[in-house]
Amino acid sequence: MSIALSALLVLGACNKDKVNYVDPTDQATDNIGYLMLGNMEASILEDTENVESAATRAEGVDINDFDVVITSVAGETMASFKYGERPTEPIALEGGVYAISMVSRQMEGAEWEQPVYAGKKEVIVTRKQTTNVTDLVCKLANIKVTVDYSVDLKEQLDSEYTSMTVAVNDSELVFVYGEERAAYFAPESEESTLKLTFKCRYKGETKDIVMTNEIKGVKPAQWRKINVVVQHVADGTGSIGIVCDTWTYDEEVTFDTSVAIMEEVIPDDTDAPEIVWEGHDLAEAFELTDEMFDAEGNFTKSINLDITAKSPIKSLVVKVASDNADFVKAYSEIMSTEEDLCAPTTSNTILKMMGYPTDAKDNTAVRIKLASQTDLLKSYEGTHTYEITVTDTVGAKTTATLTVKYGQNVSPKIEWVGYDIDQRQTIKTGDTCMIRVTAPLAIQDFEIEIVSNALTPEELQGVGLAAEFSLVNSTEMFTSLSGLGFPVGDQVYNQTLISEDQLNISNFLGVLGMLGAGDHDFVMTVTDMEGNATTKTVMMRFE
Repeated sequence: MSIALSALLVLGACNKDKVNYVDPTDQATDNIGYLMLGNMEASILEDTENVESAATRAEGVDINDFDVVITSVAGETMASFKYGERPTEPIALEGGVYAISMVSRQMEGAEWEQPVYAGKKEVIVTRKQTTNVTDLVCKLANIKVTVDYSVDLKEQLDSEYTSMTVAVNDSELVFVYGEERAAYFAPESEESTLKLTFKCRYKGETKDIVMTNEIKGVKPAQWRKINVVVQHVADGTGSIGIVCDTWTYDEEVTFDTSVAIMEEVIPDDTDAPEIVWEGHDLAEAFELTDEMFDAEGNFTKSINLDITAKSPIKSLVVKVASDNADFVKAYSEIMSTEEDLCAPTTSNTILKMMGYPTDAKDNTAVRIKLASQTDLLKSYEGTHTYEITVTDTVGAKTTATLTVKYGQNVSPKIEWVGYDIDQRQTIKTGDTCMIRVTAPLAIQDFEIEIVSNALTPEELQGVGLAAEFSLVNSTEMFTSLSGLGFPVGDQVYNQTLISEDQLNISNFLGVLGMLGAGDHDFVMTVTDMEGNATTKTVMMRFE
């Protein structure tokens, strides 16, 4: 046994210079992400009286001529181009929230037969990730107005002295009698007021009739069909009246890829609401790691907080904090760090993007899907907390806090590359034993204990080893340890990464196999600079 170990030490020393060490400090520190628009397919809602539910191309409008503008939350223009000339390469942007706006043309106050189509979508760009925008729907952005008259009224009016003036804000157009064109008005805000002035004269009369009226609550993408009619009364007389029909184009389609699938949650027999993450104890911090994301950067786990109440929910307050000020700043640029989801101050689009429910008020079961925020969370190292307080209509209240740690506050991690380190592995000829260690706060000590029913302390001592040793402090064993494939000294101390190439004791397996059947365990404890320690045991079985 001693001869075999000695030979292994010599072979290890000869091959030592061939190891490719990874520089743990060689990590990108910028906050740059990418926005990909090459696959984006935009569409326009068809301008038709018979409103269809599907979004189709508007006749006579070339979508390739639409202007596309990307702006930051501060309103700064980051890029602009025609839709038909949109870049096929990713656009590099700092991490944050951006708005992608499309518009067919500049909107004037009031014009004949000049519809303006526009669309807007908000996206989150995160560090080192590519955000793909696949769709954006444009709809009518101005207000469409037409004027018509009932048949019986047309027979009585003098067309030369009949007109309808429609105004929105300071812009107006005059519909002369028989005008069949549609007018398009720029909205004042989310809701506008149509001001109507109707002038007419009955046939054979010399006196003009002037009527005024207002139609309030008019929204963009609405077609207001103004009809002038004769309002008959019981005595056979009549008066002129104005009736306005509203045709509303399809609402803008919101594409939400994280729709919550509600599951029935049965609360305990208590009057207080419950906040539960099934399979997790909210009292314990959740450690977010890079291994939880696939090669495309998609989060492969779930963080679903189910909230249930016996009485309807009155208030659902989420208060976000962090020991990393940059995370708080980035979050607050998206939405308020303290938000009552039953009376939100932000848009439903943002809430959905962030994984928050938009139907919390008066519901008894809602779900918060914080997986939607994992790209943001892993962009900033630190401890991030979500304090959630739910209050129902009878005053029962519950508060729970989810703590998410990423980066600098995450304990060291020990992995057996290619194997489940928490299970005993049966070793065969040709198997490997390569260990990968990550410690965001840098390694202070790396201790190993060899527990074997066949490899005795005397045999280890014969080749300069011991059953317990430190890769940082056991300087008298450094030569022997290096020969066996262990990194030592400054290769370990103050490092944040020990790669599988650096800690490769595969040659050691051949020697252990010579001992015959038996179990051999390597108990590894890594302690970081703040005293956080992780212990894992590499458990081998030779048959």
